Amino acid sequence: MSKQSFLKGAVILVAASLVTRVLGFVYKIFLSRLIGAEGIGLFYTVFPILMFLITLTTAGLPIAISKLVAEALVDEDTRRVKRIVTVSMKAVITLSVIFTALMLVLAPWITANVLTDPRAYYTLLAMAPIIVIIAISSILRGYFQGLQNMTPNAVASIFEQVARIGAVLVFATYLLPYGLEYAAAGAMIGMVIGELVGLLYLVYTYYSRYSLRKMPQVAPNKPPEPFRKMLSSVLEIAMPVTLSRIVGSIAYTLEPILVTRCLVMTGLSAAVATTLYGQYSGMAISLLVLPTVFTYSLQTTLVPSISEAVAAGDQLVVQRRLYQAFRLTALIGFPTSAILTLYATELSHAIFNDKAVGPILAIMAPVGFLLYLQGPLSGILQGLNRAGVAMRNSIIGSILKLGIIYYLVSNPAYGIAGVAWSVVISVTVVTILHFLSVTRLLGFYVNLVETVKILIATSLLSVWLLEFRNFSQLNDVWLITYGTISGFALYFFVLNMMGVVTLHTVSRLPKVGKPLAGILRLVPFLR
Repeated sequence: MSKQSFLKGAVILVAASLVTRVLGFVYKIFLSRLIGAEGIGLFYTVFPILMFLITLTTAGLPIAISKLVAEALVDEDTRRVKRIVTVSMKAVITLSVIFTALMLVLAPWITANVLTDPRAYYTLLAMAPIIVIIAISSILRGYFQGLQNMTPNAVASIFEQVARIGAVLVFATYLLPYGLEYAAAGAMIGMVIGELVGLLYLVYTYYSRYSLRKMPQVAPNKPPEPFRKMLSSVLEIAMPVTLSRIVGSIAYTLEPILVTRCLVMTGLSAAVATTLYGQYSGMAISLLVLPTVFTYSLQTTLVPSISEAVAAGDQLVVQRRLYQAFRLTALIGFPTSAILTLYATELSHAIFNDKAVGPILAIMAPVGFLLYLQGPLSGILQGLNRAGVAMRNSIIGSILKLGIIYYLVSNPAYGIAGVAWSVVISVTVVTILHFLSVTRLLGFYVNLVETVKILIATSLLSVWLLEFRNFSQLNDVWLITYGTISGFALYFFVLNMMGVVTLHTVSRLPKVGKPLAGILRLVPFLR
């Protein structure tokens, strides 16, 4: 089974993520206009509970599987690969069934005592089947990542998103006449169908091309590990990730409850509080995390790549991955943070038809680069067997965020803007802690001269965006379209002139690089 290079795997995931994010934005635009900020708020009030249950169910197993499979393949121990996947699958199916049953039993109590809006009950029930589906698919995704073959996961994500969009819009539209609570439940049913389609593709790909039964029984001259020892090896890696995600999920679950209750304390009604939270979580955050399409792909490919390099004792590869991760994140994160900051209101109006989202986004967007850097840094720590360090840093950030929310949101002077400031502060702290942890282990491998050049190009991009907005008479949609396209062209040109991104750099991109470089050579002055 051939593996893909680090860059090729990342590019494949980025391409697939771009497709799914664009498709996801299309359906979010239609859904937000269909059910409004209040309906979106109902949906996202329940969503953190789903994330918490998924965290408990998968227990960090995908990362553990990815890492252990990559290490086992370095030793050509395919028998151990089979044991890793088999043990993990048994554990995750058991946990998913247990937590699904508990959620169904406790749904009335959760709605009455935890959630601030009782209309979320139907959405809570609708999400029950998704727990088992995501749990099983996460094991298969971890297995493919361990093989360092990102294509199955990428294709599955596209199928999943296409199915989700169609199902969400169909069910939400059909159930809307019965009330917003039913429309939000319909959106959750659409998510279940999308995840199911993605899982079916992964299962088909597994049995048709990558089945463990087809893998030859190769192992060093030693007896197979007992079930308990193998489970212990998996949990040793999975538990720090799990604990970190549990804390994060608890914070994510408490966030809508805390935010809406604090807003109600300021004198707002529950419906208005739900609407404001919908503007923050379903709209502003959706725009802010859009560039993570790139950095999530880096994180996914970094874990098995670094694990393989560590197992092979290749320290130079580990250091090179750190440099590549920072460089790619800076090239993407700096300009997108500038665009989200300067065009926050225009983007919110053009996409969600809600200008009130703009001020919330404008507060968070300047620290976008730090947010996008978190994923790759966390992936490096996990690949270096320092998942516990990443867990500690994330826990500090989660506790800090909740404390700031309680202090600021309950103050009428801040209101929903207090949540945005909690994101700014917590993201800054966690990213700095991650970066310090990585540099202590590997040293400082950041090219400061190149970073300054990227900042210069971003500054010129920002000036252009401001001037274009000041002199343009276009509506928001065309302002954003022409402004960002011309701005990115200027950004690329400046980087090319300073030697940061050359045509040779472009030509190294898998599959599309050489044709794209050939086209760009026709542009005067590019080199």
